[in-house]
Amino acid sequence: MPAITPAFKVIDGFSLCASDTERLDIFFTYLREGEPELAELRLEQLVLALANSPSQAALFANSVCNEAKKIKLSPAFVQLGIFSKNGLVTEIFRRLYNKVNPPPKRCNDINDLLSYFVGGEDKAWVKTISHKCWFKLYCLLVKNAPTEAIRTTGAYIKSELCYSLEMLSIWIAAEELDPELLRIDRRLSEIDSPFIALQRETSHLVAAIKANDISGQDTAHFWVMIEQCQQQVKRIRARGISQMGFSAHASHMLERLDQTLNRMVLLIQILDFRHPHQKARCVLNLWRQLLTSVTERNSVRAIYRKSTRTFAQSVTQNKSNHGEHYIAKTKKDYFKILRGACGAGVIISLLAWVKMYIESLQLAPLNNALLVSLNYGVGFMLVHILHFTIATKQPAMTAANFAAHVEKNKQGRTRSKKLARLLINVNRSQWFAVWGNITAAITVSILVSLLFSHFCHSPLLSSEQAAYQKAAIHPLSGLAWLYAGIAGVWLFLSGIITGILDNRADYIELKDRLVAHRLFRVIPTKHREKAAFYIHENYGALGGNFIFGVLLGMTSYLGYLIEIPLDIRHVAFSSAHAAYAHISDFQSWGTVLSSLFFVLMIGFINLWVSFGLALFVALRSRNCELDIKSVRTAVLTQIKQHPSSLFWPKDPVPAVKSQSASQRRTP
Repeated sequence: MPAITPAFKVIDGFSLCASDTERLDIFFTYLREGEPELAELRLEQLVLALANSPSQAALFANSVCNEAKKIKLSPAFVQLGIFSKNGLVTEIFRRLYNKVNPPPKRCNDINDLLSYFVGGEDKAWVKTISHKCWFKLYCLLVKNAPTEAIRTTGAYIKSELCYSLEMLSIWIAAEELDPELLRIDRRLSEIDSPFIALQRETSHLVAAIKANDISGQDTAHFWVMIEQCQQQVKRIRARGISQMGFSAHASHMLERLDQTLNRMVLLIQILDFRHPHQKARCVLNLWRQLLTSVTERNSVRAIYRKSTRTFAQSVTQNKSNHGEHYIAKTKKDYFKILRGACGAGVIISLLAWVKMYIESLQLAPLNNALLVSLNYGVGFMLVHILHFTIATKQPAMTAANFAAHVEKNKQGRTRSKKLARLLINVNRSQWFAVWGNITAAITVSILVSLLFSHFCHSPLLSSEQAAYQKAAIHPLSGLAWLYAGIAGVWLFLSGIITGILDNRADYIELKDRLVAHRLFRVIPTKHREKAAFYIHENYGALGGNFIFGVLLGMTSYLGYLIEIPLDIRHVAFSSAHAAYAHISDFQSWGTVLSSLFFVLMIGFINLWVSFGLALFVALRSRNCELDIKSVRTAVLTQIKQHPSSLFWPKDPVPAVKSQSASQRRTP
């Protein structure tokens, strides 16, 4: 690590620079020296050194003013930190190309000038420096800059801010007739859009600012239009997420609208001279936004994460809606999940039998993988059609529901208690469903094995097959812990695919398409609408279950192609395989109990790998964080108070209505 240059040597170097640009370059070079965590300390030392050397402070302040006046600032105000209109895909390819072949930098362009001083590797130290520290530097520059420089620079920046404000308002007005927005909310073409009204108010307000004749009434109209535009964006986003579906393009556009409106709010706060106390704070907010945006200027990850946030919310919202049905809060819900889990266990036991039969045929690897995938996929679809519950399908759904509660309660004081209660409900529901799957699968497997032995006078599995099934669930020799983790990843992906397909069904208006499709016209209207509604509502679940089966079935074939031993271990299938193996070749109760323990370990890995991944994605899509420490403390507290809540739900006590004062009788 290079030695950090003392602050007094840095300001002495200002006198040796031949241009204002060199002085600014020395300033930023000093800030990036050393550890990013110490960047704020370095800036404080530099401010202190400048305060003790007024001549150097005046020189540096004059350089900042000169640089600000000789370049056009409006491109930074309307571009940095705001998505381009090109769209997500075009913007990603542009950034990738700029990484491979960087564009030339022109010092008369504010964007290039800032990127000359600050690069993508500087994001760590840029985020470290607080507003308070930048404010100290701002006050120092204002105090030491020549009066004429302050006046001329302020007038120039004011004109650039006014121009930028008008440009941003025109951009917003142009978005009103975008096909994506009209698809989500058709009323935009029928009502007096707040986007266009905002552009009119902005034009009037800018004219008043330029004439130094701004009044409270002018700004009041502007703030009303801003609020209406923000509400309109929220309505479009909510309608798209809950009803109409979202595309990545629509998500990108709404993020762009949000960013543009927020930037307009910031610019007008800087321009409103009636509130000088807020100007410095807003200037520093803008400065930090510009610096952060420069560090992310060619970041593909940043634009992809921000652009697809609303699309991801639409996906996770669909999972959240499904997830509510997988959380047992009362005894009635508890037994409902148990019945569904037992039904799924019966089907899974038969699917395991079919899978072992397919593998006994000794087919070519691809043919074997295709038949196993079809067996899994059709079986999982049948489980959904019959309204049964596969325990390991719950986490991806319940994690999205959990994240939705995190977002709703992120401002509340009782957040941790509510989330802890929900987490206990989720954990209890999932493990109860696991026991339902395992119990039913083992019971049916035992019955099938005994019936086969009775009628065929031979065990269902040979000694070699039984030994293979017993060894397959061993956590070390059979690599069951690794294969269970792979199954957990596939469970997570199937949940994502379910959300994507549900979003797609809303986006393309699948129900209306099917009702009007010519192949459905032979069906009576009533039945056609009913079938179309069922397909629309279950499009994601059926597709996600089938694809989950394909992922499970093709894993071993993928390992065969890349010559790596890959496989999956699923708790319900493993319990069925183990039951078939032990009935066919019973050795001792010790081996039976050890196999049961291994099956539960597989279930634990299945559940928490898929739940952890799904929760991470759901939280990121909602741009919220989970306070793990406080939630953990709240969970432990509730377990101490009600230990039985981990295994058995309590029905809520009905609230007793208190009598009104007029109904109470005095003794």
